[in-house]
Amino acid sequence: MLNFRKHLRFVTIALFLSFVTYSQPVIYVNQVGFDPKSPKVAIIGFKGNLPNTTFNLIDTKTNKTVFTSKVGTAENIEEWLLDQSFFTADFSAFQKTGNYKITIKVANQIYSSASFSIEENILAKRTISSIVHYYNKQRANTPEELEADKKMLLFGSTKKVDVHGGWCDASGDVSKYFSHLAYANFVSPQQTPLVTWSLINTSEEISKQLIEWKIKDSLDNEAIWGADYMMRCLSDEDYFYMIVFSYFDKNPSARRIVGLKANSVTTDEYQSAFREGAGMAIASLARISQWKKSGDFTSAQYLDGAKRAYAHLLINNTKYDDDGKENIIDDYCALMASTELWIATNDKFYQDETRKWAHKLENRMTDQGWFRSNDSNRPFWHAADAGLAGCSFNPLFEKRKR
Repeated sequence: MLNFRKHLRFVTIALFLSFVTYSQPVIYVNQVGFDPKSPKVAIIGFKGNLPNTTFNLIDTKTNKTVFTSKVGTAENIEEWLLDQSFFTADFSAFQKTGNYKITIKVANQIYSSASFSIEENILAKRTISSIVHYYNKQRANTPEELEADKKMLLFGSTKKVDVHGGWCDASGDVSKYFSHLAYANFVSPQQTPLVTWSLINTSEEISKQLIEWKIKDSLDNEAIWGADYMMRCLSDEDYFYMIVFSYFDKNPSARRIVGLKANSVTTDEYQSAFREGAGMAIASLARISQWKKSGDFTSAQYLDGAKRAYAHLLINNTKYDDDGKENIIDDYCALMASTELWIATNDKFYQDETRKWAHKLENRMTDQGWFRSNDSNRPFWHAADAGLAGCSFNPLFEKRKR
């Protein structure tokens, strides 16, 4: 009987503690931090209601309350947690830099968030260095990879080419991609070339901050690493090799230059169209050529490679598009390519080409404000490139600044 009562008491206490743990509020904040003038919102998760509840913003250095406001109304998001309500704690109006935490009082108990900072450019300052470090560690530069990739077989051929360098796609996939969904036609992502262009763009747009944060040299080296890889992927025939595929085999000698179909079926269709990474590769090489810095190639070689690849695709692009038709992704990637070539050369030919691609893209915009993907009414949507259709106009607006 004593044992039964002891076990019953234990179960009762365990259930009570479980209920208390489950029902106490949890405050979620951006652990990286907030810019002073940006929106600043914390989320409070709670099983129940929080009527007329206020939250406090506490300065963690002085432990003083510096801002108070009411929590928002309850929202239920079943995809997050069932039987749980979520409330916003909006402190966007507060803009003073420092270190803080959010607190709320529920049933006479104070609950706190993790501490966080408000600081100018904090998202860029704290994340760019991590991103650059990540790509540096993703380099395909093990001795085995370098040796295998210096004599890479083309699928269905005995020809070997040097395509060493670049970045592995993911921790579980050491393949290297210009684009890996070419066969899908309307969702081809820009992979290695977009990473390279983004590094170049970041280096130029916030150069002073990168120098201040002591990460500009590392970022620039990573951009040049990407540019050198793309130059090696530029074939003697002036098209870019699309994919170095590992076949998910740990043996580096299994790697081949391929085109991909669904379910990782490989083919000899490894030539990159504008939408299959080539457009962004041309844009990257044209833009980095203005740095007057050399990696394994010179600035003149970067620009010459971009020009040769662009001229080749003006004739052959639809041959490389899997369905033989250009769509919106070709348009915005070609627009990026021609614009960067125009900026790099100030050549009227590329100016005219830029206007051509810009008008093609403009004509895909509907009266309702959405883009058509093709020549009928397929809406444009994309998991990775969604913003590029509009952002591809930006280099045009930035031309005078460079």
